[in-house]
Amino acid sequence: MGSPFNILAYPGGGRRPASEQELLAAVNTAYAELAAVEDMLTDFRDSPLTRVNDGAGGPPVKVPQELLELLEFALGACRDSGGAFDITFSSVGMLWREAFRTGVPPSGAAIDAALRLVDYSKVELDRAACTVRLPEAGMRLGLGSIGKGYGVDRAFRVLRDLGLENFLVNGAGDIRVCSGPGAPRPWRVAIKNPFASDGRAAGFLDLRNGAVVTSGDYEKYFIHRGVKYHHIIDARTGRVRSDVASVTVAASTATIANACTISAMALGPEEGAAFLNRRRGAGGVIIDTSGKTMNCGLKAGILNYESQHLEGELHAADKP
Repeated sequence: MGSPFNILAYPGGGRRPASEQELLAAVNTAYAELAAVEDMLTDFRDSPLTRVNDGAGGPPVKVPQELLELLEFALGACRDSGGAFDITFSSVGMLWREAFRTGVPPSGAAIDAALRLVDYSKVELDRAACTVRLPEAGMRLGLGSIGKGYGVDRAFRVLRDLGLENFLVNGAGDIRVCSGPGAPRPWRVAIKNPFASDGRAAGFLDLRNGAVVTSGDYEKYFIHRGVKYHHIIDARTGRVRSDVASVTVAASTATIANACTISAMALGPEEGAAFLNRRRGAGGVIIDTSGKTMNCGLKAGILNYESQHLEGELHAADKP
């Protein structure tokens, strides 16, 4: 998935004590599951998703049931975000993929032309036949916005089904944790300060079970003529926003948290905060590019302010 994944697992606490050898076998099985997810969702080479894209404008394409169910979830996320998150963004996304290669943003005319093919409501799913159809030639699906979180969840499920209770799966910041009843303390997940060059955290989330995902403008970006262009697109406009530095969401699964972070990042500070405050079972923190922070529905006891500055605004010294 073009990202580093790591798994941290502890022995004991499960259905039976696990030796180091058993832990390693479980972790390797989880990594094999991640590879299977990538084989299904990649659009860089042949895959079930690529075959759907290649068939755009033609008859329905048969897909694995797992992919159909993920697309059903993703289309629901598109509706919830009002189209700011849209899995048919890929026609515009291909322009931005090239922009990251060249360091030059696409022209407004090129973006506007590609936007003609961006409309999640046109995707046709047939659950009974297990098929997907893109009705217009040139339409493309892209699941990079939630694929990593979904991979984390699949690896998590493998480890849990193998009897592990105390472990963490981290896909480049898309994190899901599990703690058994005897675990001495919650997992502590840092929220990166997007303005600090030394890696300092802006705060922490304490979780025993659940997922935390952060999207931001500070990991993948390029600068052209003094303007920063990051990798998260508002699918309604085909362009990146310049008013959100990061969004962190805690939810029951990494797939849900992933969809929520991308949606809130694309919606912008005000719409994004309203979006997260409407979510049941999810909450987050938005940090805008001025340094203002907003707690959007995170419950007390999860968000930890200990000696940090998430009370309302990051210190001026932390800003670029």
